Amino acid sequence: MPHNASIIFVDDDLNVLRGLRRRMLSMRPNWKMRFYESAEQALIGLEEQPADVVISDMRMPSMDGAEFLRMVATRWPQTSRILLSGYADEIAIQNGAAATHHFLAKPCTDSDIIHAAERGLIMNRYLRDPFLVELLSIVPGDLMWPITFRRLHSILQFSGPSSHAELTDFANDHPALTNLVHELALREQLLPADSHPDFIKLLKILGIETIKALCVLWCELGQPSQFDGERISVDLHRPLVLGQMAAEIARLRNLEPESVDQIRAAALLCHIGDIFTARVVPEKHAASRHHADVDNCDIISAEISEMGFAHPAVSACLCACWGFSHQIIENIAFHHRPESAPTDRSESLLIVYAAQHFARKAGVDGVTRAEKYDLARGFITRCGAAADWQVWERACIGKHVPLEVTKPQNF
Repeated sequence: MPHNASIIFVDDDLNVLRGLRRRMLSMRPNWKMRFYESAEQALIGLEEQPADVVISDMRMPSMDGAEFLRMVATRWPQTSRILLSGYADEIAIQNGAAATHHFLAKPCTDSDIIHAAERGLIMNRYLRDPFLVELLSIVPGDLMWPITFRRLHSILQFSGPSSHAELTDFANDHPALTNLVHELALREQLLPADSHPDFIKLLKILGIETIKALCVLWCELGQPSQFDGERISVDLHRPLVLGQMAAEIARLRNLEPESVDQIRAAALLCHIGDIFTARVVPEKHAASRHHADVDNCDIISAEISEMGFAHPAVSACLCACWGFSHQIIENIAFHHRPESAPTDRSESLLIVYAAQHFARKAGVDGVTRAEKYDLARGFITRCGAAADWQVWERACIGKHVPLEVTKPQNF
């Protein structure tokens, strides 16, 4: 359990706050907790002393929880943000989705609240590795926050996916991004081959997190314009394969569309940190690849040896900055080594890990590369998926035709 954590609770109902004080008593002295009756009071409190985690009710007068967390996201981006909400708040929740790391549906148990806060604390501390902080300090601003992604993120954060006019204008300005989204939907057979839905329809089909992830990839790879069949670039093809496979497994598990969206987004962005390190520290990045080839070791060991960190940590740190949920960040951070995750068993992490494993096997020299990586059999068993593993592999590899490339894959 994380110690010396600063947690803020915000709710306009005094009875609820009193109940929270009483219910969270067992967390003292590990948690230093503050309780506020309004978002305005909480903002003043954050100015005086920032917090590790903020947990806010949705429905409050003057400023609701979604608006409050948007302000927290802007002014204290390292603070984990959790929204307590009822089912009647669906539209408001959508409008605040891009500023919220985690949702808790009311009524929720004490353990639900504690677990959500602990996950936020663990991820916060994981992402404060000094090597990662140093790397991010030298990332150019236009690489860290590409203008196109910043615009989409702002629309989703402040206006929400229901803002048809703003999203339509955005899509009209960037038709190639719509083509990329359309390409993924076709690969997953979510659309008839001859259909051409607009950007908003595609957002509803794939989900907000997937659209954000695709926008990040598209921006960081130079906003390419060609996405039909073999003309798609290798660097873009690989994350699409991972996303497609992860979504396929999630659907085999009969997961809800929102869960499929989050799992797919994590798979799409698993290797965004590899793109960043190749551009920001190219010599060290190249040395880690050489190390992996010469010593025939897995890429994580080689990266840590040469750079002091590995690409999953960079990917997770970037996605935390971009406002993706705790679950997505955790799945990205541990997609190579799920047994190291703070969560003992996680179906979503297992699915992202499985997609990574199957994508590696499906690629060029896949069997040889796969032999470098021990299968996380204990984690697979704990998640109750040992009997399903081969079924997943057949479903993923059977539908995937690998793109023939000469570059190493580093999956």
